[in-house]
Amino acid sequence: MLLFAVPDAPLSQPRNLIGGHLISATIAVILVATLGTNFFTIGFSVGLSIFVMYWTHTLHPPGGATAMIGVLGGVGADFILFPVLIGVLILLVNALVINNLVHHRKYPVVWF
Repeated sequence: MLLFAVPDAPLSQPRNLIGGHLISATIAVILVATLGTNFFTIGFSVGLSIFVMYWTHTLHPPGGATAMIGVLGGVGADFILFPVLIGVLILLVNALVINNLVHHRKYPVVWF
């Protein structure tokens, strides 16, 4: 929704999109490997993802859902590449095409 409804927002930019999801996916994989899949790990993964995204200036709210889904699914390291990275790149290409077809929009505002 962010990429298409508010493409000029800081949280919608490619750095946030890619970084936020990859950070959250990585956190989910590490926590599943170390703590397993339980209610504590689900909450901890979302909170830790938000903290790390904020700290790295890659805050992207759907990234929290990526962490939660990763823990719920008990994912392994391949989760980072597929579906997360591949899915994020597909979203980015769609956002580039669709937002730049609309005359009053320019996406991205900044890449990094």
